[in-house]
Amino acid sequence: MRIAVGAITRRRPKMFAALLESFAAMARPEEAEIVFLFAENDEADGAAAVVDAFRARVPEAVRLEAEPRQGIPMARNKVLDMALAEGVDFLTFVDDDEVVDRDWLVTLITGVRARGLELAGGPVRLVAPAGELTPWNQAVLKHLQKRADGRIRSKTRLAEAGQDAEIDVYTNNWCLSLEAQRRTEVRFDETLRFTGGSDTRFSRDFRAAGGRVGFVPAAFVDDPMPQARLTLGYHFARARDQSNNAVVLGQKRAAQCFGQAALRLLDAAMNLLTVPITGRYGVVKATHKLGIAAGRLKGAFGARSRHYGAGSEKVHTERSADD
Repeated sequence: MRIAVGAITRRRPKMFAALLESFAAMARPEEAEIVFLFAENDEADGAAAVVDAFRARVPEAVRLEAEPRQGIPMARNKVLDMALAEGVDFLTFVDDDEVVDRDWLVTLITGVRARGLELAGGPVRLVAPAGELTPWNQAVLKHLQKRADGRIRSKTRLAEAGQDAEIDVYTNNWCLSLEAQRRTEVRFDETLRFTGGSDTRFSRDFRAAGGRVGFVPAAFVDDPMPQARLTLGYHFARARDQSNNAVVLGQKRAAQCFGQAALRLLDAAMNLLTVPITGRYGVVKATHKLGIAAGRLKGAFGARSRHYGAGSEKVHTERSADD
């Protein structure tokens, strides 16, 4: 069995180094040949030194290629093509700002093979970053963690009941059978260049093509949230853009969008009324609901998210996380 452990990166050398450190320390599945495949989504080779240091620490082959066309789906397809060229059996993805549990790969591959899954996701725990957080940062993190934990519990229940075939799985913790990919020919949609959501589209296209999709509840990765993403402004923008993607990917009608936006606005108002009791947490919840409403309204008028487009570097690259 041959496994490609993949990741894409862009201008996050310290975060990427932490991920590679966790790769170096993780357990390897028995009788598995592993190759590490990385794509740098940049014209510069800023990740080369980090990858060279990792290569010197591990016995496996390590490959880094550049994908100069900026866009997450472009970089993901680059790694997919690298894996196809290597002739591996499975390709995994995690994000370059995460770290994996020691038993992550063993647990993920074991779960995939035991259930005959062809595309699988796993749980992501949101954790606090290093350093002191403001009270507003703490309130945003609490809300994010509560929602993430709820998603994990829901997907775990579905997996334990064998009812997880309809879930969407994401490249923040992801495993794909390359045999199934060759059969279905599903790739990441490069028209979703800056919007986000190309992994959601991949999951749905793969399932529609007959692929077996599921969830491996015990294969954990951790996501330390940079402080720059624990602000009310980013919390609103992220909710807005994810909501907008849901309109695009779900092909929702304008009338449906207006109705859903109205409900979220009502939710926001109700949360604001509780602020004398809930404090900052109530404001954070209201901000999230307002973001969802804004995304639905944008989608109703045909607008698309540019969550990873020009101007997003300040929150999506490492410099912002350190400042």
